[in-house]
Amino acid sequence: MMQMVSLVVRCSNRRVSHGLAQRRYYAAGSLSAGWRWFGIPTSLGVACIALVKLQRTLRESAKENKESNTWQLSLFRQLSTRALSRTWGALTRQEIPTWLRRPLLGFYVWAFGCKMEEAEEPDLVAYSSLTELFTRKLKTTARLIAKECQLVSPVDGTVLHIGQVTNGTLEQVKGVTFSLAKFLGEDITSTEANDKDLQYIILYLSPGDYHHFHSPADWNTQVQKHIYGELLPVAPWAARTMPALFAVNERVLISGTWEYGFFSMVAVGAFNVGSISLEHDKELETNVKGAYEMGRWSKKALGLGGLTFRKGDHIGHFSLGSTVVLVFRAPKNFSFLVTPGQTVTYGQSLGHIISQQKVGVKF
Repeated sequence: MMQMVSLVVRCSNRRVSHGLAQRRYYAAGSLSAGWRWFGIPTSLGVACIALVKLQRTLRESAKENKESNTWQLSLFRQLSTRALSRTWGALTRQEIPTWLRRPLLGFYVWAFGCKMEEAEEPDLVAYSSLTELFTRKLKTTARLIAKECQLVSPVDGTVLHIGQVTNGTLEQVKGVTFSLAKFLGEDITSTEANDKDLQYIILYLSPGDYHHFHSPADWNTQVQKHIYGELLPVAPWAARTMPALFAVNERVLISGTWEYGFFSMVAVGAFNVGSISLEHDKELETNVKGAYEMGRWSKKALGLGGLTFRKGDHIGHFSLGSTVVLVFRAPKNFSFLVTPGQTVTYGQSLGHIISQQKVGVKF
């Protein structure tokens, strides 16, 4: 009898437990379904707000600058790329424990194809941070300067585009243009901005490239200009989809003259590349925290007689790959020796002049 009662009690407990488990299961399912249904309109709402904001930015951008009216450019300008670049810079400056340097830095070297055999210091353990690896120096024998040519590459990188300034505009890639006056600063003279003899070349530095830039010619620099702006990506895909990209980003310009007249070199900042350093100006600070006015610049004269550079002289460096643009006057018999898409190294011939018809400053 007692065994039968015990059996009945156990069965009842099982039914009660099973019932509770079922109620809990259905309750949990209802709650989960509720969250799922709640998440759908919330996500749609956020997407609608983002779309409205993007459309508003596109309209404002169209009013300010028709060249910049693309959804890709407007979308990136919604992001805090300057703040994100400062954060990335702070992270890359952090000291890496000695035991972690070889695997961590080795992965970066492998991923981006860094040529450590050309570095002055090939041992990865000697680099205490990612920034030190980014700004590594080369062996003195790693590059030769083409003395026979008037124009040499200032960087290791890829030729993004070359050409002649037409109606005051340049092409960053085929069919995608930007204003020379806005790129160099609105105070550039109309003579320089519309000169039919102005040539240009755009050189892109990838994350794995040597990040220093050198003098591309024998020239004298008189003016340095820091132009404030965004820090958007400058990789080839960005150049193809964001018109006026180089006239939007923060940049540092050095201008002066060479044997044939006007000559300028522009170091363009980029996303995660907020730091541009110059050998002759230790006080220069780029991507500074705080508000800035788009396109505003600070300008300084480079001494009474300016600064004279020879081909291959060190000028400065980026803290990660970016872009260098050369704009210069050249005679009609000037010819580029490279083509878009070609990989170049600093000191390599970019262009030459068949006959020496020199005007302007003599060296």
